[in-house]
Amino acid sequence: MASPRQRADALLASITGKILRPFGHDELSDLAERRASGADQLRSVVVVGEVGRGKSSLINALVGRRDATPVGVDVTTSTTIAVGQASDEYPDGTAHLLFPGRGERIRHYELADWVSCEGTHVTDARVDELPTRAIVPVAGSRLGDVTVIDTPGVGGLDPTYAALATASAAQACVLVIVCDASSPLTAPEMAFVRETGAAVEALIVVVTKTDKNVRRWKPIAEENRALLREHLGRDVPVLAVSSLRAVLAAELPPGPDRDRAEQRSGVTALRTTIHAKLAAAEDLPAANGLRTVVGGLRALDADMATQIDTLTRGEQVIPGLTEQLAELQDLKDHSQQWEQYLQRDLTLIRQDATDELDRRLDAIREKWTTRINKNGMAVLRKNPQHFTAEMERDFQSAMAASITLFLDRLHATIVAPRFDSELVWNEIHHQVTATLANRSLDTHQVAGKRQGLLDPSMLTMGVMGSSMLGGLIGVSTVVGVGAVVGVAWVGFNLGFRAMRAGKTNLLSWMRETTATTKTTTARMLESALALARPEIVIRYRDHLKTSIEHLQKQIKEAEELARTDKATREKKLGRLEGNRKVVVNNIARAEALIAELTGSAGGAR
Repeated sequence: MASPRQRADALLASITGKILRPFGHDELSDLAERRASGADQLRSVVVVGEVGRGKSSLINALVGRRDATPVGVDVTTSTTIAVGQASDEYPDGTAHLLFPGRGERIRHYELADWVSCEGTHVTDARVDELPTRAIVPVAGSRLGDVTVIDTPGVGGLDPTYAALATASAAQACVLVIVCDASSPLTAPEMAFVRETGAAVEALIVVVTKTDKNVRRWKPIAEENRALLREHLGRDVPVLAVSSLRAVLAAELPPGPDRDRAEQRSGVTALRTTIHAKLAAAEDLPAANGLRTVVGGLRALDADMATQIDTLTRGEQVIPGLTEQLAELQDLKDHSQQWEQYLQRDLTLIRQDATDELDRRLDAIREKWTTRINKNGMAVLRKNPQHFTAEMERDFQSAMAASITLFLDRLHATIVAPRFDSELVWNEIHHQVTATLANRSLDTHQVAGKRQGLLDPSMLTMGVMGSSMLGGLIGVSTVVGVGAVVGVAWVGFNLGFRAMRAGKTNLLSWMRETTATTKTTTARMLESALALARPEIVIRYRDHLKTSIEHLQKQIKEAEELARTDKATREKKLGRLEGNRKVVVNNIARAEALIAELTGSAGGAR
């Protein structure tokens, strides 16, 4: 029996090929097929856990590469690392470091010096700049095109990483919580699970180091299952893996021996579970594609209903059509008035987005000021790389929330009421987001005890690039109309000198960066409005013109039909009723499949 995704693909092809394209809806069909392809969907696994649980070793086991991420008795990951399939852009044998505001390619064997707490560059007080993220390409990853995110082993379990596993049409993500076989889930681990488990369905708990706890791991795993069931009210997969045995198995030649060795290590079951969780989310683009064609079918249905009404009621329909025509003509004649309303509404949307940004930035400033005053600088100086990355994430989230609110309101209050067309929104959205990409602004230097102590900050915003970069950055969000916005990064050329220089300088930098973020985002929103307004005006004028022409055509056809003989009218009526029945049946089939796809996705996740 065909899967829901297979049936969705077949139905989409049938609707676009046999109905929409023959009726001239080529652009809508192209959009539906593009959305259904899932080409822009991120597929990733976020691995979290307390220090020493074996996160990096597990990631190496998952991708089948012993040294993909740095491991060792005394090695602790100090920043976020994305491990994924190698490509022309990211070749095997290299690593890509993302510094605030720039990137740099290095040889893979140099990675540990840059991304572990014990790395030579990380511990060197003379180094002014460290990466806050890294990308590691692996040829022939055993997880295929899935990106695995290794989170820092410092600072405890950070709930913000769970946000990466939020379900969306553009993101298929699994959250893996790593504990080990020495003891059941600890109090901090259970607190993290309770905080994130309600929002993240695609959750897996992995018990590691089973080779070192041969007799204990099975009862530990069972106890973890019971704890999770008690605290979450649902069953969460708990799997046991020996990362050491999995890596040794991956180094065997392909064949039955390697397969058996991997199965015994537990990594095969983990990969299978991960792919099953991802598969549910992978159905969501197909549902979006079907939603798009349903919109086109409904427009066809409405048009056919009008034609049938014209054939059956003749001259009684003409006054109604004429009245609609007069209303559209009146809108066209008073274009200046609705353009003034448009300007007012756009201004209000921009203000709402700015207010949201201010609210979030105030919370960030309060968070870090309290943290610095409470803990002092000693805590931050222990790992400035980790805390700078956390600051980046906070500012990213604030900017992303503001832009998402702007786009959401733009669609809901401006575009949707004026245009009953996904095509129009898709084109406007594409134009607006293009203005948000690669916008940057340098801040002023913050004066301190030593001039030039802090580097200028660089704010850069844009839409995601590769899947590895998108999964790594993790600040992608979906507004209600299926449009994805990603903040590429907010880089703070902090140079880590601020944390070393003292509290006064760090707090001054924080105030300056907050002010600059406000200014930069405001200018980006202004640019977006400057482009959106003429786009909407031009398209609305075209929309009115096309609608007027369509109504004029309908009125003319109604008048001509009134003069034709009964047999001709009945023949055309039969054809229209047959076509409309096909359209209505396909709407019902598509909506049933949408419910099946989204329902199965929610249940499996």
